[in-house]
Amino acid sequence: MAAVVTELATRRIMRRNDSDPSLRCVSSGYMSDDGSCRTIIPTGVVTDAWASQQRAGVRGDRLFHFTWRGELWLAYGLKNGRIRGVYCPTHTAERDGRSAPPDSGEQGARASLAVTG
Repeated sequence: MAAVVTELATRRIMRRNDSDPSLRCVSSGYMSDDGSCRTIIPTGVVTDAWASQQRAGVRGDRLFHFTWRGELWLAYGLKNGRIRGVYCPTHTAERDGRSAPPDSGEQGARASLAVTG
């Protein structure tokens, strides 16, 4: 898992760099026997989203939703500014579907947490 963690100090300009290290979706397919997901996202996108959450007052280690290219992603940010892992839009939806009880207002909560990237 150490390869999944990145520094908050990553600059926004890295998002435009093709050599930007990427984070891969952590979904292993254990619920569906599909195997590990190969979807990736630039590290700078995720660290920028987490930094935005922290500037908005989010504290501690926690999951957070953010949008990138019009799709909802889920990541786990650490209080020290690092990212522990990320779920692609497909696996975010599957995970949210398993964890949110019907009519919980989860979509509204997710919308208020989303940041654009």
